[in-house]
Amino acid sequence: MDLIKFAEKVKRLTGKLKVDDVEVLLTSKRTLNARIENKEISLELNEAIFSAGLRILKRGKIAYLPVTEPDIDLIERGINTALVRAAPAPYPSFAIIEPPAQKLLTFDPAVARLLDNPDEVQKIALLLVNRAYETGKIETIEGRIWIELENRLLTTLHSSEPAYAERTGFSAMAEVNSKDFDFVGTRKLPDIEQVIALGAAVARNLPATETTPETEGLKGKTVPAIIHPVMLEEILRQLVAEHLYASTVQEGMSKFRPGARIASELVTLWDDATAPYDGNTFPVDDEGTPSRKNMIIENGILKTFLYDRATALKEGRESTGNGRRRPVLIENEHEAPVRCTINDIYLAPGDKPLEEIVKGINHGVVVKKLLGFHTANRTTGDFSNPLYFGRTIRNGEIASLPEPGRWAIKGNALDCLKTIGAISQETKAIGSGVLPWVQMELTVA
Repeated sequence: MDLIKFAEKVKRLTGKLKVDDVEVLLTSKRTLNARIENKEISLELNEAIFSAGLRILKRGKIAYLPVTEPDIDLIERGINTALVRAAPAPYPSFAIIEPPAQKLLTFDPAVARLLDNPDEVQKIALLLVNRAYETGKIETIEGRIWIELENRLLTTLHSSEPAYAERTGFSAMAEVNSKDFDFVGTRKLPDIEQVIALGAAVARNLPATETTPETEGLKGKTVPAIIHPVMLEEILRQLVAEHLYASTVQEGMSKFRPGARIASELVTLWDDATAPYDGNTFPVDDEGTPSRKNMIIENGILKTFLYDRATALKEGRESTGNGRRRPVLIENEHEAPVRCTINDIYLAPGDKPLEEIVKGINHGVVVKKLLGFHTANRTTGDFSNPLYFGRTIRNGEIASLPEPGRWAIKGNALDCLKTIGAISQETKAIGSGVLPWVQMELTVA
């Protein structure tokens, strides 16, 4: 559908309803999912998935309206109902959206063509499965190839032009024998050979043996742990970022202070919503503030907190472009209120190859996925979770798989930043940033 024309209809409606301002976030998606279950491939195509999130200002109050149908009459009734439940507004008006200074790279025509060619996607999935079975090491293989085309628009009542982007998305994942997985995820079509090789590469790299903490003599010990980029992203986004949000600071709950050393001097970390073909790349955040790169930690020193418009107004400063409709628990994006939210996360790579980092560890673990990490304590940064995917390290080599149900890893995400002793040269694009492998100290629980 034409989101620009629909947004104008919504703005005309709100003018008729005599509201002071309205902010309109619209998305329309097409998706294709090729699901892999051993040698069976099933395709699911979804067309015209529409969602809208409106925020309405009237007489010093703000109301929220989530919508899943492009129906103006429904929106009119919804606005009238939402205004009855309106709360005090943090500001008198929404942002005026300015034309972007540069065109951001979010669309790859090669991905869009695949969306219109399901047979080709199924062929790629079959090649992935067949290549994996050729290794002779497959008991089970599950995964998917996911393709998306999204049109996304944000506008406000008094903006002359909306922020708009057409965004493609491609991801592929293969999990082998319920023991390990790998994936690629980006808005740009990757090398198809890399996709086809996913399952086979995982199968070939699976250690032949499993072990327990007792066998390794590691139970209850604090050991060197190499954190895979997938797990590192969870630690940073779910636990560390909570203490970087200005909202947490203003509530008196952040453990961080500006200018303080909060991490090893090896750590330089930033967020960005302008990088080519990354997950959150869009001209503005969900409040209309221009997207940008924020240097958050430089050589271990905290450089800035992350602000949305409401928290910035309290301190008389500008938003850092981190006002996002961040879902919590069962919320969807269009239902969520704007919260301080970190964008795509980047950590500067180090100067050591990953293999060299492993060689320097006598006894340790590789942590790729902890089960139930959403239960970690966001206030304190503490976590203690079963090790779901990982490796053990013995005498400088990858040795075994952790026996299921026998390993747990505990630590404190805020303290762990200070124990980072090595960062790999290698990085991995995770779909919401680019991260290396890092070595830190954790306890085998």
